[in-house]
Amino acid sequence: MVGSDDLGKQLDSLHAISVEIAALHDISDINKRALHYCLSLTSSEYAFTGLLVDGPRVMDVAAVEGFEPVDESFYALFHLMAVRSSVVGVTIREGRPYISNDVLHDPHTVGQPPGHPPVRKFLGVPLLVGTRMIGMIGVANKTDGYGARDERLLETFANQVAVAIENARLYERQQNMIASLQQLHARLGEAERTQLLVRERERIAAGLHDHIEQEVFAIGISITSLLEGNEFDPLVAEQLRAIRQLAVQAADEVRRVVFALAVAEHGDGNLVSEVRSRLRDLERRSDLKTHLVVRGAASSGLETIRDVISSVISEALNNVERHAHARMVLVSLRHGDHHVDVVIQDDGVGASDLVLTTYQDSYLHFGLRHMRQQIFDLGGTFDVSNGEETGTIVRVSVPLPPDAT
Repeated sequence: MVGSDDLGKQLDSLHAISVEIAALHDISDINKRALHYCLSLTSSEYAFTGLLVDGPRVMDVAAVEGFEPVDESFYALFHLMAVRSSVVGVTIREGRPYISNDVLHDPHTVGQPPGHPPVRKFLGVPLLVGTRMIGMIGVANKTDGYGARDERLLETFANQVAVAIENARLYERQQNMIASLQQLHARLGEAERTQLLVRERERIAAGLHDHIEQEVFAIGISITSLLEGNEFDPLVAEQLRAIRQLAVQAADEVRRVVFALAVAEHGDGNLVSEVRSRLRDLERRSDLKTHLVVRGAASSGLETIRDVISSVISEALNNVERHAHARMVLVSLRHGDHHVDVVIQDDGVGASDLVLTTYQDSYLHFGLRHMRQQIFDLGGTFDVSNGEETGTIVRVSVPLPPDAT
């Protein structure tokens, strides 16, 4: 057990550690140094940093310390995860530290993906910038288990790490802005101005869709719920219905503006606009919550395979809507130097073993078979499997044409 004097020394040492981390500007360097100290401060075997990428529903395991997977593809397959009720998820979902010194029998346990090291004891704390959560830090397998002192120590440290990460993000944005301004100054011709305008229109359209339109739509849903679940004076009820109609009209107007802004363009913007539009329509006609994560910059060669990728995403989303009985679907689009990777993941009932083993040749499952053939015709890979916890995952990787890279 750590004595009060030892704990005081540990807390005092956090000042020097925090100063060191605050001086770093690269998030990967911050994560690496922070996890190194997390292992030391808590005498843990493993540590990880998870950063939220789409509100509190999707987390990117941005860094891991103390664990080297045998399979090199492990991190690529599992680093992006939907936040659910699990031993890890408690910290994000409830916004508080969580200790489990018997993970195997913990009521929140949902299992671990193949290749993951065994986690017997766990401590997770949120990464907070003020009151805003940006992710979490987790440590595992302290020999004698975690207690209140470990929680206090790690929580104090996590607050400093969160500020350092946020400062690094601001620094990165500042550097990108400076670089953009320098480039704009050097090459400010008509083509550059047009391209800048297109990107800004796309950014504004995405902001309107992802924030304003969704919030206005939520207002209408909330008013409908109030009207259905409560008895109101007729005059009050009529006023609520009028407000609901205004919310519907406002949402429609925002949608018209989004479509006007999201002009067709080559490459990434066009594909992203199409997928975002499909997800928006899917939310409107169903109870599904949708998320889109885009990584990397699109190559000019994407245009030659865009239609196939768009078709596969649409078919996969149709399957989720019709068969999955899901509450959430996540579409991840990653642009590499020589290929494009797509993942469509839901939290529904999953596919039967019969479907997974026969769809490649069965004419009863034309949609899956057709998707697979389209990708194979482009020299890509296509895989359908059930998730570790729930739902179905469709993974697609398509090479870019050689002359496009």
